[in-house]
Amino acid sequence: MRKEYFKAFFGINPSAVRKRVIISPIVFPKQFEKITGEQGKHYKSILSYHVANFKRLTFVKAPMTQSAVADIVQLLKLTKCCELVFIGAIGGLDKGLKVGDTVIAGRAKYIYSVGSIHEETKARMLALKKKGIIGIDFENRAFFRAAKKTGLKPMACYVVTDLPLTKPFYRKMT
Repeated sequence: MRKEYFKAFFGINPSAVRKRVIISPIVFPKQFEKITGEQGKHYKSILSYHVANFKRLTFVKAPMTQSAVADIVQLLKLTKCCELVFIGAIGGLDKGLKVGDTVIAGRAKYIYSVGSIHEETKARMLALKKKGIIGIDFENRAFFRAAKKTGLKPMACYVVTDLPLTKPFYRKMT
């Protein structure tokens, strides 16, 4: 890990990052402000990541890729971060899940990360479901693996955005 990467990813110095960090590929800091009613101080990194510091946390809008999320988490080792939350989206495979439901995870076990949308074949989704996987995403595995590597205790909150076996995102939902 190289310190010179930090500012390229965050747009701020490591000392400016709060103890609590939220990383999300689906929520922007401005949306977070609307939810919390708190105004953050915004930064944009060289890599165009949106970062905002709030009173008690730092919010990072990350790209929807495994490598970006893993790099961001690993760079947090250079900061005082000790609480790490990921807010993401999953395709629900469990029969009890509906679009709009929320899933909380403390580890990667039941959410499977695909590398590409092209991996979401019906046969593959059925096989994953049979193994007890409740949802699929892109970043889950990288997030939890990087957090473990850096010694951070991770928590993730996912919104079910589609049901790949019955209501995939590319079909009109009624």
